[in-house]
Amino acid sequence: MFENCSHSSGRAFPAAAAAAALLFVLASSLFALRANGFSLRGTEGRCAYLASLGLQADPSSELLRTVFLPARFDALLEDYNDLQLAQGFDLRAAAGRSCLCCSYDLLDYPGWDGRVIATLYLYRGRVIGGDVHTAAVDGFMRPLR
Repeated sequence: MFENCSHSSGRAFPAAAAAAALLFVLASSLFALRANGFSLRGTEGRCAYLASLGLQADPSSELLRTVFLPARFDALLEDYNDLQLAQGFDLRAAAGRSCLCCSYDLLDYPGWDGRVIATLYLYRGRVIGGDVHTAAVDGFMRPLR
């Protein structure tokens, strides 16, 4: 890059380039692991993010699993992604890849006496989807926001 520059000594700067690349990756990671100012790296940050949406999650109920999203969505997944698109998310960001699914039992959910669960889908440290749903057959599924 600097070989033809008049003030260059002609030597490459691999250490400086590597350091700059590492700094860029670290800075990108720090920004990517945040949503609405909350770090999504750990349970506390994810629960704080849910709290910012008015949802009180029980941290001890956390269930983490890796979920593979197919490259081509079937009709059911397209419908679910429509729910995500309506709230500013898009599962297609991880189409054909794995993402982290984080589920939490919600405490004192208004209007429902049974179990209510909040689910977040994270890809590369960003929220790409999520919902609030009941475990009951006659329950509901709603957007996070």
